[in-house]
Amino acid sequence: MSNEGSHNLRILQRELRSVLKRDHGSEDAYGTLLSYIGPVDSAGMEGLLALAEKSSSAAGGRTLMKRIGNVLIECLQNVMRHGLIEENGFTQLYLTLESTPVGFQVQCGNMVDTEMRSLLSNRLSEINGMEEEVLRKTYIETLCNGELSNKGGAGLGLLSLAKKANGPIEYRFDNQDDDRELFTLIVTIRRS
Repeated sequence: MSNEGSHNLRILQRELRSVLKRDHGSEDAYGTLLSYIGPVDSAGMEGLLALAEKSSSAAGGRTLMKRIGNVLIECLQNVMRHGLIEENGFTQLYLTLESTPVGFQVQCGNMVDTEMRSLLSNRLSEINGMEEEVLRKTYIETLCNGELSNKGGAGLGLLSLAKKANGPIEYRFDNQDDDRELFTLIVTIRRS
């Protein structure tokens, strides 16, 4: 499996261009507020969160900004835990934050292997099939009883995303060469 940074970056750049071309293009307050492509690490997360907070502050209240920040953190942690690590030790991603008529949409894409595709697909299908009350109960049980996986998580990230989104988490996998997949996660944070 090839995991060269330059090849992964070209795939992510192509996808980000596609996302930005779909921008609403209207004169109102909707559209892309933030876009980023490149490596992700703990220090970079703080900068992205600060930019997202500034970008969304005018369009939503404090509670909504907090929910957006939590979704961004979970998306970035998901990439750091489950994304393919390149030969330089980093994981590449693309990220957008958009204002839409129903709320804010975070879209995050990164490369994963076929084994991770299977795990993520199964988990997201399970979570998207949960009623709100079952989701809440599962989240609390996982929080209280969750054991750390070999990737360092207790399984709360995707559950937390579903709670913050108030609806299904959209996702897709685009098959690349060498048993790699472009995993795209789309989370809409609805205005209350």
